[in-house]
Amino acid sequence: MKIDPFPGTLTKEWVVRPYKTKSGDTAYNRVKAWVLSDEQREWFCRWFPEVENKRLKKVCGMSYSTIYNFARQFGLKKSEEGLRGIWKRQAAHVKRLCEKNGYYDSLRGKPVSEACQKGIARMWQEIRDGEREHPIVKLRRTNPHRHRLMSKRMSEGRKELIRKERQRAVYGLPRKTKLTNVLTCKYTKRQCSHRYNAMQRGYILMEDCSEQGGERYNIYYDAKTQRAPRFERNLIADGFTLKEWKD
Repeated sequence: MKIDPFPGTLTKEWVVRPYKTKSGDTAYNRVKAWVLSDEQREWFCRWFPEVENKRLKKVCGMSYSTIYNFARQFGLKKSEEGLRGIWKRQAAHVKRLCEKNGYYDSLRGKPVSEACQKGIARMWQEIRDGEREHPIVKLRRTNPHRHRLMSKRMSEGRKELIRKERQRAVYGLPRKTKLTNVLTCKYTKRQCSHRYNAMQRGYILMEDCSEQGGERYNIYYDAKTQRAPRFERNLIADGFTLKEWKD
């Protein structure tokens, strides 16, 4: 949608604004604020109900807060026809971005495009080099409320993921996540430590560690395992059974 150019340039002038004091009286304050001429006001009232604020900001050079203040001052709102046009243009813009970055291809099972992978790698490299602020840090600084909501949503999603992973272990189903710090079975703290150290030494542990699977306390070794008699004695004393791995 093509809009007319903004007439003239924005200017700031001294204006007198009333305000309420603590005692309830009306006082006046002299401040410097943006002022629109008659032609500029007519242009603003013409295009505000039909055009998104992002385009108004780009054309006339106002900030979002200034646009909101003028709209409230003139009693303007987006019209129904204007909102439908705005939503349609925003949907088309999002579609072009998704086609460009390969989002639709990823939903169809295709790998992410090479250009998108390079862009992501470049973004994280700039973050590591200190040239760009991390998106989460920026969100926490600019919008703490949205950051709290996002953190709450992520926390609830992770708890649900852990619950499902533990349920898979109970019924002897294979794991579907790569969460290494999720305890899918009720081991003691000492047993968890022994299992982790066994994996570090090259011992073989089964994914299914449920009671029904029968592999909960079995630990296997092969020719590549870094075996140690003292470590294996501690494993056996902690309730584990050592077995030789046979292909």
